[in-house]
Amino acid sequence: MVRATRIQYFDDKPISYLVFPCAIANHGNGLIRSLSMRGLRVALAAVILSISVSSGLADDNSPFIYFATQDPFTEGLPTKNDVFVFGGVFASGAFGDTINVFGADYTDNYIIGAAYGRDLVDIGAGFVLGGVTGAAIRFGEDDDTSGELWVGGRLRHQGLVIGDLAIAPALTAGFSAVTGPTEIERDREIRYDGDASFLGFVGAELSFRVRQAPNVELVYQLHHRSGANGIIGDMKEGSNANTLGIRYRF
Repeated sequence: MVRATRIQYFDDKPISYLVFPCAIANHGNGLIRSLSMRGLRVALAAVILSISVSSGLADDNSPFIYFATQDPFTEGLPTKNDVFVFGGVFASGAFGDTINVFGADYTDNYIIGAAYGRDLVDIGAGFVLGGVTGAAIRFGEDDDTSGELWVGGRLRHQGLVIGDLAIAPALTAGFSAVTGPTEIERDREIRYDGDASFLGFVGAELSFRVRQAPNVELVYQLHHRSGANGIIGDMKEGSNANTLGIRYRF
């Protein structure tokens, strides 16, 4: 049995030929936006996974995965000094919003800087207490160029070791002074009737290091200034920037 199919035409072309490309075009725009939002997350996950898988097995005396209580990649005396060079983008949200790296509301304002750190005391269980001092330049579409200086104490852990990859957290807390406020800080000065020139500083970070290059780390850090809920400068939030950089230990 043969069925007849009725085809409607418009300007000598079947309607199905006209509707199908339009549907693809409309759906494609949403698909591209969705893929672009997910692309960075997939890329970061792929990089971390490829490093942990392709870097090889850990040394024969260590398990493949464990929490380190001492530097897992150095023999003899561990390094105590480090230099961190970084760049980043300011976000308009608070600390809790900005730490969501892929969902933060980013501005067109930026920060580049460098910091020197030194480990002072190994307090056990993989934790090391030290100090950090740094300087940065803040600039962008909405901001006048300004400088920042900060100093603080740092608590870091030797990290989680997965094969030849070490993932280590650290937290720096101290004080920050600037030569002038960013636009976000100026708006918050007005809101809180405060002064953002001298505030508290927090640097929450996660670093990635491989056995083959034990003195070099890829570091993500949230660069945070605030008045500790009104204690300093009558300010609450000051500013937040997500940064990425390289640390060299020596």
